[in-house]
Amino acid sequence: MDTDEEAERETLLTELLVIQSDLETSLAPEIIESVLTLRLTMQQLKVLALLVTEPEGNTIQGLARTAGVSLATMSGIVDRLESQDMVERTVDPRDHRVRRVTATPTGRETVQRLLMGRPELSRTPLNRLALDDLRALTQGIRALLKSVQADRPDH
Repeated sequence: MDTDEEAERETLLTELLVIQSDLETSLAPEIIESVLTLRLTMQQLKVLALLVTEPEGNTIQGLARTAGVSLATMSGIVDRLESQDMVERTVDPRDHRVRRVTATPTGRETVQRLLMGRPELSRTPLNRLALDDLRALTQGIRALLKSVQADRPDH
């Protein structure tokens, strides 16, 4: 890559980060509204988000260690999540003495709804884009997804 390309890349990256910050600031009220509609504490949301990223679930002990809380505290968090049908406890197929906690479809939908609460990629603002801009944005998001997925060990 020559010096001109490096300079253009740096300029574009800086502009993109500023635009992202401005966009997040502009959309903060809508994003906050989606968080406020949740009937979860911040600790419950953190545990649920952890479990959504772990297809095989985790143990109470593993969750407690990751979250930096006691077993009793984590057990209470999981109890409350279970009472809201966000998680379920199942027997570990490899060791029947161990219970694994996994996110239920309701729990996964809750986290997804929160993440998709990002209004910048909803239909209303996207419908206002010119077709060329929509094509460029789609190409850019597709490239970003490919880059993010390339960094993940399961891809």
